[in-house]
Amino acid sequence: MDNQQRLKNLVEEMRDKGNLPALSETVLEISRLAKRNDSSSLDLATVIMRDCGLASSLLATVNSSYYAPRFPIKTITAAVTYLGFDKIYLLALGLGMFRHSLATLQKRNLLKLYAVSYFSGILAMALSKAHNHDNPEESFIAGLLYRLPGLALANTFPNRFQKMDHLINAKEFTINKACLNIFQVRYDDICKAVMAFYRLPEDLERIILKPESADDPLIALVDESAILAAMLFGEREGGKETIRKAEKRIGKLLGHPHFSVPDLIRNTFQSDDNVKAFFNLSAEDVEIMVNILEWGKANPMEIVSHMDFGPTIDTAMPEETPESLIGHFLTELALCRKRGGEINQLLMLAQEALFRCLPDSEVFMAFVNTAQPPVLQAKFYVGTQMHINAQDFSISITKSDSAIVQALQLRSPRQWTKGPLGLGLPYAPFRQMPFKHAYLAPIVARSRAIGLCFVGRLADSPFDERECVWIDQIVDHIAVGFNGNRA
Repeated sequence: MDNQQRLKNLVEEMRDKGNLPALSETVLEISRLAKRNDSSSLDLATVIMRDCGLASSLLATVNSSYYAPRFPIKTITAAVTYLGFDKIYLLALGLGMFRHSLATLQKRNLLKLYAVSYFSGILAMALSKAHNHDNPEESFIAGLLYRLPGLALANTFPNRFQKMDHLINAKEFTINKACLNIFQVRYDDICKAVMAFYRLPEDLERIILKPESADDPLIALVDESAILAAMLFGEREGGKETIRKAEKRIGKLLGHPHFSVPDLIRNTFQSDDNVKAFFNLSAEDVEIMVNILEWGKANPMEIVSHMDFGPTIDTAMPEETPESLIGHFLTELALCRKRGGEINQLLMLAQEALFRCLPDSEVFMAFVNTAQPPVLQAKFYVGTQMHINAQDFSISITKSDSAIVQALQLRSPRQWTKGPLGLGLPYAPFRQMPFKHAYLAPIVARSRAIGLCFVGRLADSPFDERECVWIDQIVDHIAVGFNGNRA
């Protein structure tokens, strides 16, 4: 059997036993976006909004003291604007991978695998920020995945991994040499295979594989974060002397001679609400774990015996009702216009408002293009249907029997309650998306209908009077935004 076949068999067995769970469609779509040259912040926000749990976890991170926003950030749109595409992409990718992996975990004895991985990630991000790295979020993913291949090996092949660990600790083999001796493949090759399996960005390979010749403090800090996480969860011995040595190494890398590991752990864990959500760990629990870590004579994870999968891992985002949210969004839309925000930012915020305040709705934002004959073409879509793209919503303006075109021509909002026939949507692919109800709100700027907001429902629940008013108000903000910009 050649090396590639052995590697393939190892990864397949780890996957089959649940140690490398397949990624969700949301995470795969986030990963695909980064590879496209034409991806926008709106595209990223749209994908994140589809996954309420991911959106909730992301907002918890952005609102942590780590980022210290001046005002609470309640929308994905604001998060993307605040941190930028690249940072939100990396956070969403890491959090999406972790949430999906944790949600599909079936054996409690594997919880430690995910705990070590997650805490390695958030500690790596904190250390990277302290080092003034431009993109600490990159370290978050690197820390998150740094131990995953080894931990997956340990849980899939416990006896063989124990032998490999013995070679490393007792006979001072390198991890590559030990892994080659026991599994007939190098550990670095397993890491590469795992990254290929997860379709990770190539620039993370340098950090995760940590080549021995690399003189990079960022790689060393990710390594140190993994060591600290391993001590917290009983994979390495703690104690004051061990911590003192770690403080000396980290302090040298950061240029902080009085660096404190306990303070790093306390501040990092307490600033991250996801620690409570994912692992049911309170600030008091963290304090106990730090004290046990310094004592060095017990496993901190075992002392906190109630540590478990968090009760909010699948909680939808947010807890606010549509009635409480709509006021917030209308205020944010007015502020966006007042500050002279770009039209795309205004559209992004409007689309999120419609999606989050109108349950069970599919939202298309379409505009009239200059083709001959002219076409009403959607530029943005947010909803639950992964097989639908904004480009699928394309209707010729000359199609006079279409309810959508009629609303556009009359420049007046219209509620449609007659089902999919008569709306005028293209048969393919909307035959798979038979709307029972729709609200058609033209976007009118300078007395001309330049586009239309389409909000549809597949369920048999028409839009009530209150919801229609909300749509009209949001579309009015868009129209005013275009009046201040070129249509």
